[in-house]
This record gives sequence, C-alpha cells and structure tokens, in this order.
Amino acid sequence: MRKTVLIVDDDPGVLRVFARQLAEYTVLTADSGVGAVECVEERMASGKGHSVDLVLMDLNMPGLDGWMAMSLIRARLPSVPFLVVTSRTDDDLEARARAAGAAGFLAKPVESEALRRAVARAL
Repeated sequence: MRKTVLIVDDDPGVLRVFARQLAEYTVLTADSGVGAVECVEERMASGKGHSVDLVLMDLNMPGLDGWMAMSLIRARLPSVPFLVVTSRTDDDLEARARAAGAAGFLAKPVESEALRRAVARAL
C-alpha cells in the first residue's frame, strides 16, 4: 500500500513542486492550517483506515499557522510524523520544531533529493 503524504503550504507553487517530487506517494495538499486539519478530519471520517502517514508542514501561514495545525492534527493522530518545511530558519526555530515533535526540519528552498531522503527517513 502506498504511503500518504499531506503537504501543507500557503504557496501554490510549493504545493505543485513538492507533489511532483513525491509522486511515488499518495499526495494530499492543503493551502492552509485549517485546510490541513479539515483534510485529516475528512480522511478519518471516510473510514479509509488511516488519514495520512506523514505531514510536511509550513509554519508561517495566515490564519491557523503551522504550529497550531500541528498541535490539532497531533491530537487526532498522535503517531503521525511531521517534517517542518519553512523559509525562516534559525537554530531556535529548529529546536522549537523538534521539541514540538517534528521528525525533521527543512529550509526552503529544498532540493528534490533532500526532500525525498527526509520523507523516506520520516516514514
């Protein structure tokens, strides 16, 4: 069975590029934190067994940011791994993401091979 990856980013270009780079997986996309939470809820309600195997989460989004979306999704899926993907990087931010349970931290722009390796490790 193919693993399912949820990509969450408010930039449509990032969603397209990441989806193309991860074509070997079943890819779901959401353009906001609210959309990510709704996607997980809909998948769980559909009875498909599991909703997602991995979430790639941007942190800086309008409305419900990545931090809160991660918290809400983790409440529903406590064991799902998260990879944080953000353009704002510093050691404190990476430490905070890892403390929040992120399995990995990637700085944009992300090279295709680095993204695929990080996803494979997290899964």
